[in-house]
Amino acid sequence: MRAWVLGSILLAVGCTGPSGPAGADGSNGSDGLPGSDGTMGTPGSPGADALTAWNTAPGIDVEIVSLAVGATAATVTFTLDDTPGAGGAPLDRSGRLTDGTIGVRFALAQLASVGTVAGGYDAYTTKTVGAATQPATESVDANFEAVDLATGTYRYTIAAPLTGFDPTKTQTVVAVASRTLEGVTGIDRAVHSVRPDGGAMLTRAVASTSQCASCHGSVSAHEERFDAVEQCVLCHSDGTSDPATQNSLDLRVMIHKIHRGAGLPSVVSGGTYSLEDSDGGVHDYATVAYPQPIARCDSCHGGAESDAWHTNPSIAACTSCHDDVSFAAVAPPNMVAHIGSPITDETTCIVCHRAGSIAPVLDRHVDPSIDYTQDLALEIVSIQNTSPGQMPTFRFRVTVNGAPRDLTVSPVSFIRAILAGPNGDFTQTWTGGSFAASYATATVMGSGATGSLVPVDAANGVFDYTFPVSVPIPLTAVGNFTLGLEGRINGAIPYSIATSVTRDFVVTGVAAMPRRTIVDEAKCESCHYEVTHHATSRGVATCVLCHNPANVDDRVSRLESSTVLAESVDFRVMIHRVHAGTMLTQPYSLGRIAPTTLNPSGSMVDFSETRYPRSPAECGACHLPGTEALPTSGGGASIRMLELTCLEDPSFDPDSYCTGGDWSVSQSFALAPETAACTGCHDAPYVVAHGELNTTASGVEACATCHGPGRSFDVDLVHPH
Repeated sequence: MRAWVLGSILLAVGCTGPSGPAGADGSNGSDGLPGSDGTMGTPGSPGADALTAWNTAPGIDVEIVSLAVGATAATVTFTLDDTPGAGGAPLDRSGRLTDGTIGVRFALAQLASVGTVAGGYDAYTTKTVGAATQPATESVDANFEAVDLATGTYRYTIAAPLTGFDPTKTQTVVAVASRTLEGVTGIDRAVHSVRPDGGAMLTRAVASTSQCASCHGSVSAHEERFDAVEQCVLCHSDGTSDPATQNSLDLRVMIHKIHRGAGLPSVVSGGTYSLEDSDGGVHDYATVAYPQPIARCDSCHGGAESDAWHTNPSIAACTSCHDDVSFAAVAPPNMVAHIGSPITDETTCIVCHRAGSIAPVLDRHVDPSIDYTQDLALEIVSIQNTSPGQMPTFRFRVTVNGAPRDLTVSPVSFIRAILAGPNGDFTQTWTGGSFAASYATATVMGSGATGSLVPVDAANGVFDYTFPVSVPIPLTAVGNFTLGLEGRINGAIPYSIATSVTRDFVVTGVAAMPRRTIVDEAKCESCHYEVTHHATSRGVATCVLCHNPANVDDRVSRLESSTVLAESVDFRVMIHRVHAGTMLTQPYSLGRIAPTTLNPSGSMVDFSETRYPRSPAECGACHLPGTEALPTSGGGASIRMLELTCLEDPSFDPDSYCTGGDWSVSQSFALAPETAACTGCHDAPYVVAHGELNTTASGVEACATCHGPGRSFDVDLVHPH
């Protein structure tokens, strides 16, 4: 015990000795009591509201809020929502918060001007392909900025250099937004203009979208991304061209050339006109036939500058149609020099081409075939002696420019009367008056006039006409018939042609019932301006009298040792096929000039290259509402076609013309009315077979079973309006 104490004392006072082994660690002590709460920290600044995905409608709407253009940069502030117009839910361009990513592309252009007169646009947003400058839009992802996702507001900075920027000029941008959901793409566009210096902006409005749509139905270009002329002019500006053909893509040049097509002097002389699309496909426009006189510039030109074509002419615009005219000092081969060439300052054009000058543009752009200074009008007042076997007598009135015309003192060059019936569908056979024998005609006034024309009140232009004995009402006629009247003042171009008129009358029965009306003439004229034909009639009123189910083309080739098909010229078949043109599976042509001994082939018009300017599914482009539906309403007869064979021995005479007695019907074909109408466009043999297989031996068609209202293949369903 003491020894241990003594050792401990010695150790404590620093005496050294051998170290002992280390002791084991002690056990952990128990946890201490919890400390008190600390003081509250300083509150942080408020955070941004959380954004979560929201449901939206499938549509797309783009609106431009502002456009800022300076010497070095241009920015577009815009909004995106799901409903065209106002009140839509905002959309997330990236597609994270709303369904579907949204592509937005821009084109920016500067409007040239001379004083207060707007010129053409010069695009900033272009691309270079080879040696050509092409129209272009741009969309650089890094140049987009989200301004406010909650309102769908964004900003885009134009990447293209602003070459030639002038703050005193109008700057215009177009934004095109597209959104695809479940395979359906919606597109919207917005156009916005500013003038950076704050001055008055000018508007480029030379052509009218609504006037383009009167023929095309709607304006649609580049996979439907653009739908208005004011959008097109921003890209298709002066200086742009097609790298494949080197043809100008300036809108005023390109559109003129496309529409004149087959009538371009360069094409008439053996050239062509084509453009290449963005996929490398070449489109040949040398077969385009404009559906009205090309000189009618106001058919397309409309808007604030609708008269610019004649008040502010330009070399580019004029030579786009007149492409054989040169303004150089020495005209190239196959071109003619403009008087006074060379001309480099086109502002001087108006000196000679203004109204009242030596060569006014306005006066030179008229239809040379029509005399618009005289307006001949015919009116059928009454008709009598219309029973079977009688020669009808009708009373009519003639006016010119609204004043009565005394035909005994001032005759007109031509008046013709037409009879056809019954009004269910015109198939009555006549004993005289026409080759086809499914209508009868008589010349009231002019060369070859027959029958009896008697003044009733000549001073007031009232006369009676009685058909000749060769044109009585057929003894087999029953029901209601129609009288048509056509005429013109002049015997040669320019013609002044009357609008054709008709009148229904009773042959047997009590009340005169008109033939069904199917075509809206105003719709025809929205594209054709004035429907004139055969230099004798205007409008469509009398067309169906001659172009009826029993009538065939009597102007087909008549060569010896030949067999030809005389096509039906029934109106429903002929008009469908003429307009279907390039969409037909088989060639379609009709005789223009009848064959003769000297010209046994005659002259045929091939409609296989007709280019219809809108969707053929738009039946309402011509039809009155509902008249294209099945089953057809009222009447309707089967159409006929004839196979004609020449039986003449070629050694019989020295010519190649098949004489009348040897020109024989070898086969006759018939198509039921609904099948005939539908196969006017859908002309493939298997479609014709489909119609024939679904027609009974008694002539009843089953078309409406599948194609009638509410059926699986309802005509209105597969031909949307």
